[in-house]
Amino acid sequence: MNFIIAFGAILLSLGIFLIVAILFFSLLKYIKKKYYPNWKFPDYISVGYAEYLYKKYIKRERL
Repeated sequence: MNFIIAFGAILLSLGIFLIVAILFFSLLKYIKKKYYPNWKFPDYISVGYAEYLYKKYIKRERL
């Protein structure tokens, strides 16, 4: 019986964590939409970093 209670508590805590995470990221998206509608800074960072990794590991120049 203790196993069932522990399993239920784990599932409940996981569900509560997911709900809180969804609310948090929804709040971030709302703030971004309302106050920073044209903000593209993270996109530029991720694209630049992806290009850097591509040049470093995949497309090496032949010697």
